[in-house]
Amino acid sequence: MYLSENEKNQISKEIENLEKRSSVELVAVIAKSSSSYKYEGLLVSLGITTLISIISIFLDMNSKLFFQLQILVFTLSYLLIYKFNNIPLLFMSKKYKQLKASQKAKKEFNYLGIKNTKTRQGIMFYVSIEEKYVEIITDEEIQKKIPNKYWQDIIDEFIIDIKNNEFSKGYLKAIKSCSNRLVADFPIQKNDINELSNEVIEL
Repeated sequence: MYLSENEKNQISKEIENLEKRSSVELVAVIAKSSSSYKYEGLLVSLGITTLISIISIFLDMNSKLFFQLQILVFTLSYLLIYKFNNIPLLFMSKKYKQLKASQKAKKEFNYLGIKNTKTRQGIMFYVSIEEKYVEIITDEEIQKKIPNKYWQDIIDEFIIDIKNNEFSKGYLKAIKSCSNRLVADFPIQKNDINELSNEVIEL
């Protein structure tokens, strides 16, 4: 669990307070990782096996022992990576990890129905812990009034807290940072309906 019950309640309360004054639907999503990285883990295992094989060439080793060593190294490395799926992340570029996390964020935005609200004023604050990644996705009505640069400034501050493992602090600061702007641009309506849960979603 990445957030304590108390922390989740604080975030939910902050969302509730915002939505009492604004017609937006804000959803907080947090994931340990944005992918299982099984394919990438397989490639890392093959790479380790290849490296050990190259080193073994310079040792006086018969072909049978050489083959057994390859099987052993591949099996052990893959089992280790399968159990600790954050290991492949050590071999990936920052750009690739961000791409995987962004793909997952967009998938969740659609899957959770944030894109399908009646007012088209949905917002998702997505955090992926292993990738140290934050993305804020907004629906079309919000995009018309608030530029991406505005959200990027909030993301930059948010990421600092994520890197320090202060997840709750990051969410609370981010929500408070945009609250006044959202209330001004999207004030609460008389017939407002809360379409999405205010509870933090842990993946």
